[in-house]
Amino acid sequence: MRLPLVLTRFACLLASAGALLGAHADPAYPAKAVHLLVPNTAGSSADSIARQVGQRLATVWKQPVLVENRAGAGGIVAADAVAKATADGHTLLLGADGPITILPNLSVPLPYDPKRDLLPVVSLGETDFVLVANPKLGFKTLQDFVQAAKARPGKYNYASAGNGSPQHFAAELFKQAAGVYLTHIPYRGGPLGMSDVIAGQVDVMFIAVGPALAHIQSGRLVALASGGESRLPLLPAVPTVAESYAGFRAGTWFGLFAPVGTPAAVVDNISAEAGRVLADPALRSELAAQGIRVTGYPQVRFQTLVGNESRKYAALVKAAGIHAE
Repeated sequence: MRLPLVLTRFACLLASAGALLGAHADPAYPAKAVHLLVPNTAGSSADSIARQVGQRLATVWKQPVLVENRAGAGGIVAADAVAKATADGHTLLLGADGPITILPNLSVPLPYDPKRDLLPVVSLGETDFVLVANPKLGFKTLQDFVQAAKARPGKYNYASAGNGSPQHFAAELFKQAAGVYLTHIPYRGGPLGMSDVIAGQVDVMFIAVGPALAHIQSGRLVALASGGESRLPLLPAVPTVAESYAGFRAGTWFGLFAPVGTPAAVVDNISAEAGRVLADPALRSELAAQGIRVTGYPQVRFQTLVGNESRKYAALVKAAGIHAE
């Protein structure tokens, strides 16, 4: 007599479970164009990887991936826009350490909380910085520059992609390591600052090797040192800063972030498809030619990376006494 009742209850439970599963599934994603916000100007490494990955994702998803440059305030403008966007996966951030792990540790008032509002989805790549100088200064080596800067404190200046940007942080760490004083001139993006170094309006800057490579090869910029653990394959004759100042590292990473609350099925879709795109040997080769090493870490590993980076910068800020300007 009780069997029909039990079966009825079991059927209700199955129906409820199915409804819950259906609520988390979104097989139609993306249902419209995906907006990918880049907190850097056109011509930057972040812009380049966003466009190359976005183009391939558009082919896979059969929906446009619209790359939008939202440079300004060290990446705050773009990060805040994504943090406040509808959490459906149709607005993503090409995030890097500046607005995600550096600025929060510089006690900068932010209109968003990266830990509360932005979800790491998948890492894309990383690149080393190179310290470049205007050739008219006459510096041939890193030590040429350091000796001149020590002899005339305050004479030389450096450009960055903005206050709290990875380039700003790299230069401040370099000042600590080398014992020199340099004046900071922030720009709304690395390529803009680099243009003024080429023009002689600014003396030096740390910048990703990709945007600087052609200018180094043409002689419009002098590469004094690179910021990685080992020499850059694209510039094997250029020593690392670490060869003179042990432990120095300067570079940045890139990854996709979504607003917190984005459905798990959508996050999984983005992570999986981006991972497959990044596995393409042709894309990896194209990015390597721009000094970008593909990573493609899935969500859990990327979340761990972001957490580790935040703790690293917190320790560096405290040890070096770096603060926002």
